[in-house]
Amino acid sequence: MEVSDLRHPTFRVLTFRDGRQVIAEDVETEIAARTRFASAVDLCETRDDAHSHHVELRAGSRVLDRWPGTGT
Repeated sequence: MEVSDLRHPTFRVLTFRDGRQVIAEDVETEIAARTRFASAVDLCETRDDAHSHHVELRAGSRVLDRWPGTGT
């Protein structure tokens, strides 16, 4: 599912399940992006452990944050 009604999105929150992107959300400000990122992480933490989940916060092509973090 992709959610975007912005003309010039600055940030994107991507949610993956078993290595496949399942949700992409565009947001305009870093505060909104970090809020959506935290919400996506909370949702993934409550999901079935039989599937792997990860979330990325991006600004353009740069990954600003990732859950779970690298090294875990």
